[in-house]
Amino acid sequence: TKLPRPYQEQFLESGCQAPVIFAYLLVAESKLPMDDDAERYSSIAMNIVNDLPDMVKPILQDSRSWPYREAIARYDQTNQAAQYAQQNAAVLLGGTRGIVSLEFVIVHCREPLDWIAKDLLPIAPPGSLLTFYAKCGEIPEFPEVVRSHFGWLQILPCKDPEGGPRGDECLGYLAHLVGRYSDLATFTVFMQADPMDHMHFPYLHQALKMVARGTYSVPFLSLNGARHVRTHTPCLDAVHQAIFGEPMREPVGPYCCAQFIVQDVRIRARSIEFYRNMLQLVDGTVDYDLCFPGKVTRSTHCYGMEFTWHLVFGEDYEPPLRQDDVRLPTPLRAKFGDEHVRRQWNDVVLNPSTPKKIVEKVDYDKVIR
Repeated sequence: TKLPRPYQEQFLESGCQAPVIFAYLLVAESKLPMDDDAERYSSIAMNIVNDLPDMVKPILQDSRSWPYREAIARYDQTNQAAQYAQQNAAVLLGGTRGIVSLEFVIVHCREPLDWIAKDLLPIAPPGSLLTFYAKCGEIPEFPEVVRSHFGWLQILPCKDPEGGPRGDECLGYLAHLVGRYSDLATFTVFMQADPMDHMHFPYLHQALKMVARGTYSVPFLSLNGARHVRTHTPCLDAVHQAIFGEPMREPVGPYCCAQFIVQDVRIRARSIEFYRNMLQLVDGTVDYDLCFPGKVTRSTHCYGMEFTWHLVFGEDYEPPLRQDDVRLPTPLRAKFGDEHVRRQWNDVVLNPSTPKKIVEKVDYDKVIR
């Protein structure tokens, strides 16, 4: 659909109408839950179909070469589902209050926050809640345009344990899960204070547009673009046992780096005691490290949690790629979030490096079990 018009015309004139038709139908389906211009794309597709020679139409509509009827049926089903969701969002998702709410939880420690006004403000639904967990004692200032956009903007202290290792984002995430367990927003977006290092904002925008329209109902959604390699180490197994009370059954291979959206009912599928136990692993209550016999500066427990958040919220050990996840609505089965409108791909790294985090060297022969 973003192919220049002369090239699209070459497709049509050379008898290759089907790829163009299906491109417009796919974009139309993607836009139904989040935009108002889906019909424009579907109309372009149908106009191309109507202009086909009579002898070609049966080939498109009845042959197995192109799933045309399935595509039309899927578009209609998506349209009906989007309309039903919009009409019933408060009942389906709003709980006893009948209100669908959204909160951004950001764990901050000295990172620049200019991206709040530049990147988050333009895509955050007005009235969303914005909560910072300040790990380094800072109280950042925000312009009035930011403060007035959000339903509230609060900054809560959340310092690392005195003399203990850094709890990184886990300390703030778990402080929120425990402290707000009975008063969670319908959807909570958990983010680090440098989210662009791992996340594509256009992808987050897709999800937020659906939340604003009342068509979003995904219980758990990883927001980052890169994946961890399938991993099973003694350290990770020790953290897994501390969290879940049992050894790992197989390696895990989730999306990396702990930024996600979770629905309140999925959070409450586990007890508050479960999250309190996790919090004690990073707040200094547990005064030893599960992975290293000596003193560490960054919590290896939090690093282990990076591989297990998806398990905490009910996902499989190795969740499918978003592109392959049939549970997701079409606009969220993407990596970048703007594939259907992106015209320049020069900034895309085709072979990205595996995400790494520097941790202390561990001699597992000395680990105390």
